[in-house]
Amino acid sequence: MDWNLVRSYLMVAEHGSTLAAAKHLEVTQSTISRHLSELERQLSVQLFDRRKTGLVLTDKGHELLSYAKQMDSVADILQTQASNFSSSVSGTVRISASEVLAVEVLPHCLSTLLDDNPDLQIEIVSSNEESNLLHREADIALRMFAPQQQELVSRHLLDIPIAFYVHDKYIEKHGFPDSSVAFEELRFIGFDVSTLFIDGAKRMGIKLKRSDFQIRTDSIMVQNQCASAGLGAVAMQDALAHQKNKLHRLELGFDLPPLPLYIVAQQELRASRKLRVVYDGLANALQSFYSAS
Repeated sequence: MDWNLVRSYLMVAEHGSTLAAAKHLEVTQSTISRHLSELERQLSVQLFDRRKTGLVLTDKGHELLSYAKQMDSVADILQTQASNFSSSVSGTVRISASEVLAVEVLPHCLSTLLDDNPDLQIEIVSSNEESNLLHREADIALRMFAPQQQELVSRHLLDIPIAFYVHDKYIEKHGFPDSSVAFEELRFIGFDVSTLFIDGAKRMGIKLKRSDFQIRTDSIMVQNQCASAGLGAVAMQDALAHQKNKLHRLELGFDLPPLPLYIVAQQELRASRKLRVVYDGLANALQSFYSAS
């Protein structure tokens, strides 16, 4: 049986019409209709009722749908496993990273990978929420903490230095904070719902509460932009601050704890050349990015 016939049946059932299925599969609507007719002929079963309002699955069509979905799943597995044995690196790798890494760092770390592997496709998941690799929300993740699941493969790449920074615009209005008293009077930019920074400060013996931040947002990108606009002081990666103009590092007499950076992948990494190439290439590129900053 031609798999294309089954796939057309599955797509019409999932998308509700031959037109939508045709767009999804990037074929003509007449091709989808022909596939349905041929599949019904081969199976000797009517899969859809043709009504003025569109196609509706028959009872038999509903019963057979689960088998079509199983075939689709097996086809995906077959393609994935075949790519593992391929001598060339091709296909898609999905990378999850926090917003700031996805925007400010990751784009600088993919050039060599893509140049060396022209058939490779990269999907970037930009989210401050933890992607679940075990549920295949991503193939590779960049994280600021060590993974707890033993089923995952991880590698500690480096520790990212961070410090408080203020912009020239803020200094022009309020002066440069050159004492502990002046530092305490700074307008701070920090997190809204997340307690990440407050918890870290507490471990250093510094008591902070949410109201100590006059500007609050859980988006680190927004925090950094607010600092660049001269709105206040923000904790920022040294590597990123060096790329921005007119930001000044505040020397507080103590160092903020660095952010650990881990690269994490599924166990499939051990058998997949594609994932291994991306994993190793990305790890090397990240280390080079931060060592050059």
